[in-house]
Amino acid sequence: MNTKSLMMLGLAVAFGLIAMLLTRQMLAQEPAKAEEAQDVLVAARDLKEEEMLKPDVVKVIRMAKSAVPVGAFTSPKDVEERWVKTALLEGDVVIEKKLGPKGTPPGLVANIPKGMRAFAIDVTEQSGVSGFILPGHRVDVIRYDQDKGNHRGECILENILVLAAGQVFTRAEERSLTTRTVTLALTPDQVDTLVAARAKSSLSLALRGVNDHEVVAKTKPKSQAEADDPAEARWKVEQEKRRKLEREVESLKASLAAKAAAPPPAPARVPDARHPQRRSPETAPSLPRRE
Repeated sequence: MNTKSLMMLGLAVAFGLIAMLLTRQMLAQEPAKAEEAQDVLVAARDLKEEEMLKPDVVKVIRMAKSAVPVGAFTSPKDVEERWVKTALLEGDVVIEKKLGPKGTPPGLVANIPKGMRAFAIDVTEQSGVSGFILPGHRVDVIRYDQDKGNHRGECILENILVLAAGQVFTRAEERSLTTRTVTLALTPDQVDTLVAARAKSSLSLALRGVNDHEVVAKTKPKSQAEADDPAEARWKVEQEKRRKLEREVESLKASLAAKAAAPPPAPARVPDARHPQRRSPETAPSLPRRE
């Protein structure tokens, strides 16, 4: 065996010994401490909206403390006399924001924001966006007035919160929704506006995006009927003619008044018969010449 082979063998043995020592040190170290966990209350089954929480519909599990969401509960006693405001699926963590106020009855009354009023309007498949409007969505209210030939819609309310979506029929095979009424959260002034608009015209709803809450300020456009009404056009022409005639009459009156205020002209001079005027040679008549 030559020197080169001996060196390679020595290096291999040395690397093996180093690897063995490192492995022994790693195995000798204490195992890492497990992450701290805590008790968390979760739904034991799917929970519908407005369902009262009872001990049999929730359960306690252990969860890493870093993964526990804000507002979570640790015991079923913490949610006594509470009801579900937002539907929960099995295994979802029960948090404060998804529950109704303690001691309040479940239903629409508890969901009305302070200072607001619940107001329901009838909708069809077209005016209700084909049933896609659900509680928590935001909508705009559109008025369509058919009186006097008006064929233009007008947005009268914007960014309105939907509290409830009337009668909802669900078919498991298609998951389709049919909504008959939609209940909105309105201020008292908005209620007055909507009542007056509903009495005179039909109403439709326009569904907003999830994060679209901007209220667009716009001027009220002139209706097509006002722009194309021949009676209104004739009335405007007659008004213009009347104003022109009034200007002419005023001008004539001013002219007559100016003439009346001017001094009268001097009388013409009458020649005196006793003193006939001399005629100039140029103007004197020529007499016939005698032969």
